[in-house]
Amino acid sequence: MPFAKALTIKDIARRCRVSPATVSRVLNGFAHVRADTRARVKQEIRRVGYRRNGVARSLVLMRTRTLGLVLSDITNPFYAEIARGIEDQATRYGYTTVLCSTDNLPKRQREYIQILLERRVDGLILGSVRLREPEVEALAQGEGFPVVLVNRRLRSSRVDCVVVDNSGGARQLVEHLIRLGHRQIAHIRGPQQFSTGYDRFRGYRDTLRAHGLPYDPRLVVAGAFRYADGRAAAHRLLAGPIRPTAIFAANDLLALGALEALAEAGVRVPQEMAVVGFDDVEPSSYRAIGLTTMSQRIADMARLAVDLLVERIERGRRDPRQIVLPSQLVVRRSCGGASETPQSGDSAGRTSR
Repeated sequence: MPFAKALTIKDIARRCRVSPATVSRVLNGFAHVRADTRARVKQEIRRVGYRRNGVARSLVLMRTRTLGLVLSDITNPFYAEIARGIEDQATRYGYTTVLCSTDNLPKRQREYIQILLERRVDGLILGSVRLREPEVEALAQGEGFPVVLVNRRLRSSRVDCVVVDNSGGARQLVEHLIRLGHRQIAHIRGPQQFSTGYDRFRGYRDTLRAHGLPYDPRLVVAGAFRYADGRAAAHRLLAGPIRPTAIFAANDLLALGALEALAEAGVRVPQEMAVVGFDDVEPSSYRAIGLTTMSQRIADMARLAVDLLVERIERGRRDPRQIVLPSQLVVRRSCGGASETPQSGDSAGRTSR
């Protein structure tokens, strides 16, 4: 069916031989319109496929029913799932979403936020912020614009956010590896300017120390939350002075890249090296991969982010809310079972296998 020509309320009124005010009352469900007139107007609206002028309506209501969604990397399956969940929940509230992907570039984030504000979105959901974002904090607190952070937090607690317990989740993963007998646990670290990378690294480091294991910076390699970074980092660890028996990657993409590197080097997983990730994106559950990881409850995170934002937009809530969801350990074959205890290293720090 072809798209209908953009008609106006005046066009409908002329066709029905009523006033534009009468058509407006019918459209908005107001009373004081005769039943036969209401039926005639509605029939004409359906016949011509009339659609309201959203721009004009937004000028009257000062709302566009549109939310801006700024994510760091839409090619990451985690953010693709977040975007889908946010779009679904926004639709339930009668909002549409405009999606922007920053590629983790601060300049691009600033440009997108400015564009979305100029487009008069009713609120912003940001999944790309760094730990320090004074402009975002000023927008949310100083100007009172509705802003919710998803999967990221600021050092300040003055802006709404929905995150999982990243530090606690990292602790659970490392403790699981320790229970399996691992003592030389490497970490492919995420960028430290983001709360996800910072909190997961902190959980890794603190858990080693809590269990009497030394923190060795030679077992930590930085990555950028991407598959290629995980692959390169694992190759560096294999070539390093200390060969780990397990790798904790700061997200699933890094872990999947590490698995590729280990396969290329002929290292058996989990017999010679265990690998765990963080996120529980769909590919991690594939039988051929079977990645042990930490579930972020992506659907809950997306739903709650929209709930918080709509609450600010429609109810005018002012007090900041921080929602921290518990993460859940998902054990699969990439870290083996309790009986598969790794051998201790030889004098050079490498395994004797």
